[in-house]
Amino acid sequence: MIKYAWLLLLGAFSAQAAVYKCEQNGVAEFSQFSCSGDAETVDMRPLGTAMPGTRGEYKQQVDALKRQSRFVEFQISSLEQQKQQDVEALKSELYKLRRSFPKAEELVVLQQKIDRTEQLYNEKIAAEKASLAGLKLKVGSLERQYAQN
Repeated sequence: MIKYAWLLLLGAFSAQAAVYKCEQNGVAEFSQFSCSGDAETVDMRPLGTAMPGTRGEYKQQVDALKRQSRFVEFQISSLEQQKQQDVEALKSELYKLRRSFPKAEELVVLQQKIDRTEQLYNEKIAAEKASLAGLKLKVGSLERQYAQN
């Protein structure tokens, strides 16, 4: 129990420590100590967890979340296009199979494959949409925090 208390205490102090970014020989290094006079302080807080600070910090976090949202929207669009292409290819295969006097089992198997493909893509798209909704909630929350300060 005491070990956990120490870990919690150390974690609280380490969360407040400054992190510096220095470039030496073209390599970016991160350290808790400033390596030179031109070291840049880096905010290591997770996105969506803005603490009361400057307007720039809020704006930076809101902008980062909006960029993530646009990327997720792009992923959703890509998944929808890929779904359409894959399903159309399977339906084309089904059409060709029907013209060649197939067995009933072959048609059933191919139709099940089409249904599974649609279901898998729908699940992936639903997960991405849920992720997008969460990002939009974070953006709204940060914008409200920004407006209050």
